[in-house]
Amino acid sequence: MRNYREALDWLYSFSDTERTGQFVRDREENLPRERALLAALDNPQRAYGVTHVAGSKGKGSTSTLIAAILGAAGIRTGLYTQPDLHTFRERIRVGDTLIAEDEVAALVPELRRAVAAAGSAFGAYITYEVATTLAFLYFRQAGVRHAVIEVGLGGRLDATNVVEPLVTVITSISYEHMEVLGHTLTAIAGEKAGIIKPGVPLVCAARAPEAVAVIRRVCAERGAPLVLTGPAGTPDAAYTFHPGHYDTKAQWLDVRTPTGTYRDLELGLLGEHQLENATAAVAAAEHLRAAGLPVDEAAIRAGLRDARWPARIQVVAESPWVVVDGAHNADSMARLLVALRRHFAPERLVLVMGLLADKDIPGIAAEIAHARPDLVIATNSPSPRTMPPERIAAALRVAAPGVAVREEPDAGAAIAAGLAAAGPRDRVCVTGTLYLAGQALRWLAAHDEVRKLAPIAIAGVDHA
Repeated sequence: MRNYREALDWLYSFSDTERTGQFVRDREENLPRERALLAALDNPQRAYGVTHVAGSKGKGSTSTLIAAILGAAGIRTGLYTQPDLHTFRERIRVGDTLIAEDEVAALVPELRRAVAAAGSAFGAYITYEVATTLAFLYFRQAGVRHAVIEVGLGGRLDATNVVEPLVTVITSISYEHMEVLGHTLTAIAGEKAGIIKPGVPLVCAARAPEAVAVIRRVCAERGAPLVLTGPAGTPDAAYTFHPGHYDTKAQWLDVRTPTGTYRDLELGLLGEHQLENATAAVAAAEHLRAAGLPVDEAAIRAGLRDARWPARIQVVAESPWVVVDGAHNADSMARLLVALRRHFAPERLVLVMGLLADKDIPGIAAEIAHARPDLVIATNSPSPRTMPPERIAAALRVAAPGVAVREEPDAGAAIAAGLAAAGPRDRVCVTGTLYLAGQALRWLAAHDEVRKLAPIAIAGVDHA
């Protein structure tokens, strides 16, 4: 590979299920295939400690919070997440630094030889599996002490489920990827519970009783200590939170633990659902401390305060408020709409929304009908899986007949129309999928007429 672009072309030359939504391999062969590839590289994932994080919603935020806490403790920490907003490199970072283009280009030849050596006994590789191996390989080369690894899809058969973690985490569970994971919360929870390892503590923020029942059973079968978290009053929860005050930039909470209470923790991520993620991160951090990592209260406070996670209720501008978020299912849309009412003045709300074709449009439309925004502009997402704007609009007109709905196929024009429709005290939120969120951030960064609160950080663009 002569350069980053050639390396990236090779990575995307495999079947890319993330972008196409087409699962063309037998999923039961996923883990044997990934193990064969890692074995050809002398198992880089065993060179450092691991925290493994799964869930329907909040797993990226929770992973980011845990990594920020470890970084604040002075621990060299890798973070693997997906998808990216602008560049593939966002998926793999050490501390706050993304893997560099020349580092990707330098590692891909070794990875390419390993793919050839592993063979095709368990079927051909997909982009996600090769990218996951690249992350594990890079973390070993970078000398990390610990890596926080976010599951891509499900958990049981995800390529990341080859790790041997010190602690595992399952965040909230809701309906998602039902054609793959199952059509009930019990089935979906069973897939998530696949990351539970014998004797390894599991931090669980899931609340649905049927999901918790599955997780509790699997923990008992595997001898894994179950650590439940939730709001104050949650039965059997070892870690509970109590919301404090909040504004447009941050929120505060108390977290009660088995040994005491962290009072007035500042959290830089907005939305009451992030209090759940922060509490799970605190629980994970304390269990990592018990495993030997030097995590103290100062690190927990600094990590929660300083962590940032783009396109998750990211406030870009004010007058009007401009927010970008990647809510993509009914549960995440409900949480987003609650957060917009909670953190910002209750004036008019304009949604610019694009969805992927396999998403639960009736469920999302029902949440929008309940919130009753003043205007929804349906648009396309920059993905081959985009849902046509007319389909979004039709569903909204049925579910929310009192809500004004417009169609604007071009995403940039839709954002401009949303801004034009808003007054100084109104809220404009671009949402529906992270693909659209990334495009929105690039569009907003390029338009000086949008008076940003701070520069929008974009570390390169690999795709439209």
